[in-house]
Amino acid sequence: MQVWKIECLLEDNQTCDDVVIMNMAFRMKMKFDKYWKDYSTVLAFGAILDPRLKLKFLRFCYKKLDPSTFELKANEVLEKFKRLYGEYINTFGGSTISQSSNQSPMSPEEGRLTKKSKMVMKEFREFDCETQTSKDKDELEIYLKEGLIHTNEDDLKYDVLNFWKINEDRFPTLSVMARDVLSIPITTVASESAFSIGGRVLTKYRSSTLHAHVQMLICTRSWLRGFVPNHDDDEIGEIHEEEVSTETMHPPQHS
Repeated sequence: MQVWKIECLLEDNQTCDDVVIMNMAFRMKMKFDKYWKDYSTVLAFGAILDPRLKLKFLRFCYKKLDPSTFELKANEVLEKFKRLYGEYINTFGGSTISQSSNQSPMSPEEGRLTKKSKMVMKEFREFDCETQTSKDKDELEIYLKEGLIHTNEDDLKYDVLNFWKINEDRFPTLSVMARDVLSIPITTVASESAFSIGGRVLTKYRSSTLHAHVQMLICTRSWLRGFVPNHDDDEIGEIHEEEVSTETMHPPQHS
């Protein structure tokens, strides 16, 4: 939502009467498009899993930005969401069904059932499994068709994860999916750093470094600064304090 607000603000200021603000908005919009032209799919999934927003909010945001393509963008996000949801059904939904069917105890009377009765009970169990599977498939559809939750309290105080905890029985697969998606940490950067004209500490290439490259950088840093044996956390803390005190006493000289 915050990314969308920033883009809307930049779009509005591109037609500002103040020439200085208008030119600034154009330059900032170019930089914004460089990093945020395509919204993060994970952020869109988080909006869908928010009972206050769901897919309706995505359609609303996309329509405000571009009325000609908002349906296409919303449908693309929904299709990706359904694919991920299908993976969760295969991982969690199927195992739940198989466990419940395998762990059902057999009563003494069932052992004396006739052949015809056993066939009927077998068909009934298959029907029960099919019903449970269709319930899992309709779970997402039911959630999206339900009305949005409107709260009187501050939106920032609303606990979305608590909603999924309460409704875990109604949406067992979606609740697991929400737990994983909504717990993904999102890195934030101050606006002063995002739109600064100065040099970057981390370039766009280093901020998206591969896992293997990160390991090489960490190892190289250890080799250059010396290896610190991991005998005790207290010793490491003392070494860190000594480095900080040394840097404070002998600050780097700038030319």
